[in-house]
Parts: sequence; C-alpha cells; structure tokens
Amino acid sequence: MKDTEIKSEKEKRKKFHIENPRLFMLIADIICFLALIVMLFLGGRYIINEIFKSKYDDGKYDTKLEKTLLKMNFPEGYLPYYNLGNAEYKEENYDAAISYYKKALEKNPSHKKERECDIRVNLALAMLKKINWDEMENEKDVQRIIRQLKSARNVLTEEGCANPDNPNGHNKEAEQLKKDIDDMLDKLQQEQEQQNQDQNDQNQQNNDDSGDNNQFSDREQDLKDKLDQQITDSLQEHNQAEQDHQNQESGAGSGSYGNGDKTW
Repeated sequence: MKDTEIKSEKEKRKKFHIENPRLFMLIADIICFLALIVMLFLGGRYIINEIFKSKYDDGKYDTKLEKTLLKMNFPEGYLPYYNLGNAEYKEENYDAAISYYKKALEKNPSHKKERECDIRVNLALAMLKKINWDEMENEKDVQRIIRQLKSARNVLTEEGCANPDNPNGHNKEAEQLKKDIDDMLDKLQQEQEQQNQDQNDQNQQNNDDSGDNNQFSDREQDLKDKLDQQITDSLQEHNQAEQDHQNQESGAGSGSYGNGDKTW
C-alpha cells in the first residue's frame, strides 16, 4: 500500500514539474504585463469618458479629451463618436453631429439594439434641425424638404428601430419620432395639393394676382410656423420622456434624450 502511495506521489510531482523555470517565469511575467496594459487602457478610457460626461452634464461641451478615444477605439468603437455627436449637436453644429452619428453607426453597435436606436434617433433629429422652413418658397423647395424628412425617416426604419409600415418597431422613441415626421409629410403634401388647386383656380379665373398671392403667402407662412413648432414640440416631448425614464433608473449614467443629451 505504501509503495503504491509513493509511486502515485512521484507521478504527481513529475506531472507538475517545470523543466525550464526561467522560461515559465518569463512567460508569466509577459502575461501579467499584458494584462496590466489592458487594465490601464480600459481604465484610461473609462476615466476620460467620465470626465467628458461630467463636463457635458455641466453644459461644457469640450470635445478635445473625448477625441483622444478615437485613437483607442475599442471595444465599443461607436461610443466616442456618439458622444462627440451629442456635443456638436448641443453646439448646433448639425453637420458635424450628423457626421459623428454616421461614423458611430459604421462601428456596428447593432449587438446593442437600444444603443443603436439612440444613435439613429439623434441622427434623425440632427437631420431635422438642418431643415430651413424659411426657404420653403416654391414647389421645388417643398420637394427638397420632403426628401429631407424621408431621409430622416429612413434612418429610423433601416434596422427596425421604427417600423416603416406600422407602429411596432422595437424602440418607442424612434416610433414617436417617425410619427411626427409622417405628420409633417402629410401637412406638406396637403399644402402641395392646395397650391396646385390655387394655381388652377387662378388660371381659370384670371383675376388680379395680388390678393391671391397674399392669401397664399399667409397660408404658407402659417404652415412653416406650424411645422417648425411641431419639431420644437417633438424635441421637448422626447426630452421629457427620456428625463422621466432616467429618473426611474436613478441616474444610470445617461442624460435626457430629445436634444442629443444621452451620453454613455
């Protein structure tokens, strides 16, 4: 019995025997060093992002520090682009915001559907902010604005955040914004039909143009004001909805939604 135990003990020692201890220690040191580098990298990213978020919450949209994360762009490569887009949005630099949001989507955040939808909603909002209702002077301008609205709508429906045909998309905020855009499109299309009818009536009656033109101008301005106000109201509603959601989650690290406020 003792011989068996001694033999078993020898086999165990042989099994765990390291023929080259120096090489083993060198490999262990390299592994520990690499692990330390990864920890420092991830810790640095976290600290930089938290500093950006803290300043952002205080209304300071300094992008210099956050831009350093573009050079350390993993594991969540879309995150700094999204946050930079939000900062540019708050500064009313909508072209820059749109560019950052699109780059965020290129980093494939689809494995986190809610985050992709946040990006898409804010991208659509930035696109809507680019619409200048005061430039709606003729049918060509109306067609251009309709294309802008449809482009923003497509952003919301491309990955199912909003459903193109029914209100069953997987993101409530995207669905609401899609509905607001559809309402704007309906108003513009109704205005186009009314314009065509007015033009036909004017040609048939061959009356003095001045009175009709003044009526048309007043109605057109009223439409511009309504559409502009609808966008403003829509942003405020989304903003309040997200703020309520944030309060329910006890401040889980995100700001309000409607004006591109939510940071990660």
